[in-house]
Amino acid sequence: MDEVVDPVDGRAGDYRPRTPTGAALVQRRPLRYHAAPMAAPASRFLHGASGTLALLTALNLLNYLDRYLLAGIVAPLQQSLGASQTEIGFLTSAFLLVYMVAAPAFGLAARRASRPLLLAAGIFVWSAATLASGFVHTLLQLLLLRALVGIGEAAYSTLGPALIAGHYTPQRRASALSIFYAAIPIGTALSYIASGMLSQHWGWRSVFIAGGVPGLLLAFLCLRLREPPDASEQESAVPPSKGARAAALRTVLSSADFRSATIGLTAFTFAFGALAVWMPHYLTTVRGWSAVDASASFGIIIVAAGLLGTLGGGAAARALGGGSRACLMLCGTCMLAATPLTAAALYCTDTVLVMTVLFLAATLAFASQGPVNAVLVNAVPADLRAFAVGANVLAIHAFGDVPSPVIIGRIADSSWGWEWAMALIPAAMLLSALAWLPLWGRR
Repeated sequence: MDEVVDPVDGRAGDYRPRTPTGAALVQRRPLRYHAAPMAAPASRFLHGASGTLALLTALNLLNYLDRYLLAGIVAPLQQSLGASQTEIGFLTSAFLLVYMVAAPAFGLAARRASRPLLLAAGIFVWSAATLASGFVHTLLQLLLLRALVGIGEAAYSTLGPALIAGHYTPQRRASALSIFYAAIPIGTALSYIASGMLSQHWGWRSVFIAGGVPGLLLAFLCLRLREPPDASEQESAVPPSKGARAAALRTVLSSADFRSATIGLTAFTFAFGALAVWMPHYLTTVRGWSAVDASASFGIIIVAAGLLGTLGGGAAARALGGGSRACLMLCGTCMLAATPLTAAALYCTDTVLVMTVLFLAATLAFASQGPVNAVLVNAVPADLRAFAVGANVLAIHAFGDVPSPVIIGRIADSSWGWEWAMALIPAAMLLSALAWLPLWGRR
């Protein structure tokens, strides 16, 4: 809209007529109009809730695509760099170890710096490190770069959900976060499919190069994002003093919803992290599938089941009213049903049956992602959301997918073998279900 310049003092703004006096009464200058600059349509879209959700969902897809690139190229990496299965597990764990430590630090930085700026910087760092991974010659170089990817992704995973939560009411957060977390299976599946195909035709180095380029381009769009309406509350995500931070942690941990959501998510992350890293390799070495068939089949199952489960879980949570108790009951029931199906997928020998029960198990497991993360952000005041998300990230990775690939790789390398190693996955899923179910009926 047009800005009006005050005819008396020349300042732009909303002009209100004032009683003229003196020379101003005699010499009345005409009003001068200046057109205020208008934001481009793309910028206006990114300023709102829908634009923020769309961009962050697309970046979440890239986040998980980069995270699981290793899973589709385990065999080529072992041949090229001479890595054992335990060392491949350490590559994943190094990334997650740095990621979980850096996440609370970005929660602290968000209090003093622009969150869109921190997001853009984090995405640029992880994408550049992924791109550089295509040029390594030693396992140590790859280990260091994967750790650097963890630093970049920590910024995104901590700040992204808090930005989305600020744009939506509590009743709509489960649905919005379900859309955001629907990118997890899509990105993971694309990682398996693309890494297998690219590695087969152009070698494993092309996988990292292709995975890093899109993020470098999309990082600049984050600079167009705006803080949500309750940003003034959210910016104090981590209190400034050590005593205040301890008090904030006590407040967060005093919430039964937060504790149950975090314990269940930790067990889920243990299971999914191990499954994502080892399942294609397990199907190849134990079940005799080809490497391309294993990666492509697993990827297709994950993307289809993930989309159906995540969006269906969000719709179901909204139909139940979006309350925390209803969401946790929904999550626990779905995970309890997914546990025996996952065990069947691991120990069946029939190919069609494996794919069928794995699809059903993944659909039920992913149905928990939107609702349980809505429980997490609803469990604390707005000014503690980023702090709570950072604490949750630290917990679920420290006890989840940081140790699980190494533990399972270690057991598989031992005399126990793959059959016993993979049994930890349904066991962790059962623990996740039990963590969520008891909250039904509690205040």
